[in-house]
Amino acid sequence: MSRMVKKYILWTYLMFFIFLLVIGATMLFLKSQPIVDILVVLSSWTATFVFLAMFHKVHPQENLWNFIKSQFRERITISMVFCIVLIQLLVLIGCLLLTNKVWNLPLYEQLTASWTSLLIVFGYNLIQGPLGEELGWRGFVLKELLKRFTPLKSAIIIGVFWGFWHTPLWLMSGYTGYQLLQYIICFLGAIVAVSIIITAFYNLNHNLIIPITIHQLFNYSVAIQIGDVLRTLTVTSVLYITVAVIIVLVNYKKCLYR
Repeated sequence: MSRMVKKYILWTYLMFFIFLLVIGATMLFLKSQPIVDILVVLSSWTATFVFLAMFHKVHPQENLWNFIKSQFRERITISMVFCIVLIQLLVLIGCLLLTNKVWNLPLYEQLTASWTSLLIVFGYNLIQGPLGEELGWRGFVLKELLKRFTPLKSAIIIGVFWGFWHTPLWLMSGYTGYQLLQYIICFLGAIVAVSIIITAFYNLNHNLIIPITIHQLFNYSVAIQIGDVLRTLTVTSVLYITVAVIIVLVNYKKCLYR
């Protein structure tokens, strides 16, 4: 791993932790929910903020705006979009059916019913992680790792760092003891699996819309499921890991080993 990547990860962690401290202070002293909501969104953009701050050291000869445009230039095939959406749809349906089978919870009680809520959650989720993280994690870190490692190894490395970046959120989840351990294991498992899926598709089509879309669909499918968060995360994690294993075994066009 290059010195620049290590520096990037360190500063991304530090900036995220600082944002969380500011959010906590705002909740404690100002008690202003609109300001807290804005800070929460901004905190999810730390991966991009750090990359923008480091850009001229990483790409000294390039123009920032031209670089950003280049990350979205490659044409995306309809078949790839269909495959990505189909995978997420199957995971969501599988999660609902497994929850119904194991915990005997009716399907209509598992999803947010209001169309207004579905649209609001979709938009709110999109402007956080999917749009705020991928330029840094995939547009920079993944590409740097691919210079030294196979795509699969790169995906696992970035998945672990990406997962542990969320450490403060684990501690703020409200879980303790065995439940907290289960939450962390399932969260990490899901994140690493999603990282593998993103890397596989991104290696087939180097357009940041791919990781943004996969990231958004993952976050959104979890967010619209109501009820026990730990149960939802556990089932979702198992299904995503299953999908990731299948993708590794199939290895279409050697997208994870070339």
